[in-house]
This record gives sequence, C-alpha cells and structure tokens, in this order.
Amino acid sequence: MSPFSVTLLQVPDRELGPLLTQLAQAGFHNPIIKPVGADDAPGTTTASPPGRMADLPEDWQVVREREGQSYQWPEERDRYSRYRVFMGTTRPEGAVQIGLGETIRKNKWGRDRKYVVAFLSSGSPQQPLAEFVGADDYEETRELVAVIRGSDGGRRMYGAGDTLPEVYQERFRTQMYSERVVYPGVWSKVVVVAHEDDDETMLNHALIQGRRRYAT
Repeated sequence: MSPFSVTLLQVPDRELGPLLTQLAQAGFHNPIIKPVGADDAPGTTTASPPGRMADLPEDWQVVREREGQSYQWPEERDRYSRYRVFMGTTRPEGAVQIGLGETIRKNKWGRDRKYVVAFLSSGSPQQPLAEFVGADDYEETRELVAVIRGSDGGRRMYGAGDTLPEVYQERFRTQMYSERVVYPGVWSKVVVVAHEDDDETMLNHALIQGRRRYAT
C-alpha cells in the first residue's frame, strides 16, 4: 500500500504544540505547517525555504511552568527543580514548544554539576534534544556547555577538525568540551557555551539539534 499525505485544516493555535508533540512521538518529525490564509491551496506541500537551519524564533516566550517533573534515562532518573515550557515560531515548524529542565547530577565528570536539559515538550519532558552541563568554572562564570551533534545526520559529535554548520559559526559561541570540563575521558568535541540565564541560546541550540538529528 502506498504511503499517505494527511492535511489537517484550521488547527487552533493552542492545540498546535500538543499536536506537534504527538506527531513527533509517532515518528513524524517534520510536518509542513502554514498559517491560515497562506497562498498555497490546501493539501499542497512545499519544501522548507532556503536557510532553514538559520531560521530561529525572534522571541521565545514562557507558556507554562510545571512542578515535580522528571525524566527516566537508561541509567538514572532526573528530577527537575525547575521546568519551564517555551514557545517560539519559525517558518519551517510554525509554533514549536521546548521545555528546559534544571537539575543537579551527582559525580558527573568528577563533581556534582548543574544540568539544563532541553526537551521537545508541550507539557511533561518527552523527547530530549540537548543537555547543557556546568563547566568547571561554573561557580565563577555561571556558564554551561552542550555538545553539537549531527555531523553524520544523527548523534555523531563534531571534532576539532570538523566544519561546523554555518549557523553555529555565526550565531553561537563555541569551544572545546575539554577546555571547559577537565577530567580523564572527557570528549575532545565542540560545544556551545551559554550563560545559565541565556534561555534563548539553549532553546535555539535544542531546536537546531532536533532539526539535524530527527528530520526525515
């Protein structure tokens, strides 16, 4: 049987985020979204516009905060002291919601470290996109770092000799993981650097990671 193309019309704004989350959970990570009144006729599909990777929201807004949130990883469960859901709008995705969960993980790279984990999420944590970890000098700088994945279209990280995507060269501050976290076995891979209050950088990095790793 041939695959199908399904078009949903007149989706209310408040329902778009949960719908995108359900589609992602079902394995459909790149729906085409158009505002009502777009010139193209219903049922037609168009490719994402050029520059998709650099199309980032102009403004992320907190839409809800949730208490008592947690996420089960293969070897441990995170419990988030703070969990906020943000919404931003882009041409490729339309409205997208990403959650940021804050926690302390014990004995990570030789010490207890702050983590901020970004999830594709309209409510509780669902699909992890990126993890920011406190640098060695976090107490002084309040900076966190996150690896950049997707050099192979999947989970492979970028090394010192790899060419970063243009958006990371132009829009983000980057360093080597081993420069910010010094411990035996630490990866010699490129990371994004963000201040703990710089939600925009963390959300934009998470959005790009979702595009690079989960696009169909």
